[in-house]
Amino acid sequence: MDFFFVQSIIIDIRLFIESGKASEIFYNGKFYRTGTEIEVPFSEGLRLAKTFNLRIPSDKVAYNPVIFKDDREVAMLADIDTTSGWGNVGLNLIKYSSPYISTTQFGRLLNISDGVVLSASKKEINPSAGLIIHEQPKEEWLSLPFERKIAIVPFETTRIPPSWVHRINSCHALIVPCRQNVDMMKDSGVTIPIEVVHWGVDTKKFYKIERNNDRPFTFGIMGSLTKRKGIDTLIDAFFRAFPNEKDVRLICKTSNSFFLWGRKDRRMKIDMTPSTNEELIDGFFREIDCFVWPSHGEGFGLPPLEAMATGVPVIATGWSGMADYMIPEVGWTIDYTMDDAKDFTEGVYKEPCGQWAIPKINHLMQLMRHAYENQDEVRQKGAMAAEYVKNEWGWENKIDMYKEALEKHL
Repeated sequence: MDFFFVQSIIIDIRLFIESGKASEIFYNGKFYRTGTEIEVPFSEGLRLAKTFNLRIPSDKVAYNPVIFKDDREVAMLADIDTTSGWGNVGLNLIKYSSPYISTTQFGRLLNISDGVVLSASKKEINPSAGLIIHEQPKEEWLSLPFERKIAIVPFETTRIPPSWVHRINSCHALIVPCRQNVDMMKDSGVTIPIEVVHWGVDTKKFYKIERNNDRPFTFGIMGSLTKRKGIDTLIDAFFRAFPNEKDVRLICKTSNSFFLWGRKDRRMKIDMTPSTNEELIDGFFREIDCFVWPSHGEGFGLPPLEAMATGVPVIATGWSGMADYMIPEVGWTIDYTMDDAKDFTEGVYKEPCGQWAIPKINHLMQLMRHAYENQDEVRQKGAMAAEYVKNEWGWENKIDMYKEALEKHL
């Protein structure tokens, strides 16, 4: 890949599109033949490379601090969607910082209708700008043409995979979403400056709602519901805590296409329908009285805060991301021990990933029984939770942390 320079600004780049199963690829209204070299504008070349996993330029372009200091402009490498935590965070960082920061985004977009984000995805990328990278660390980070890079990387255990360390250290600074992640990154070998930037809730989409109490008392959990979320612990705790009670139930709403922990019991509902914001507000959150989150570890953990915003209290593991926002007035924290994160070390990453929390099931059972037997307290905590999120944990409250981190390092 070659660069053509005009007044120190990259105008065009040459990309080689390797041969594959297809003879052509289609991007942005154009067909490109594989097995050929093409010459395209810099912005189009980066977006094309990201979309089709092509080799990204390796020559660095000098960082110009004036681009941020005067023009408040940054580039962002991030995949954006409305269904995952990662995708939503990227969307909201761009959206809520837009009155102060002009972001140019490159990466995949999935079902995005927000005008600010769509506009960011079409702007010309300035190679002399600072680059915000919001994705899991990749070896390709080392060959990005931006001289000044800030990474946003959360993680869920006490160590990141060792292969990530040099990729993160190739950046100028690191942003993490919780305090536990700061110590974890340093213990893993990260040596660059680290800033905490809390994530927030979109309070226009998640807000206090009224509930019909003329039904069984209902616990709920929602999200990807992998084993890391502690779904097996929750289901076991529910049936042990309520072996015979008929006026209590559990709703498990998952965005996955599979669910491995079902029980033949009418008190347990498994909901595998798509999780749109409208469906969550009008359906799932309206049906539950207490949200339960016995996670083994979170970089941040947005679902509990989204639940609080609608007016329900939370029972959550008192470790990792949740420790930054769980307070006694809005819920209860589950005691835990620490143990090896074997699922990550042996399965997901196949690299040493340290430890994560093991929620104590007996304590979880006690907390669920307490909520069931003290429903007035549950409603009081739920009302306080909605105000707590509205006043302190909306994106409009947290975006200043992001602005301050960029101002410090760009």
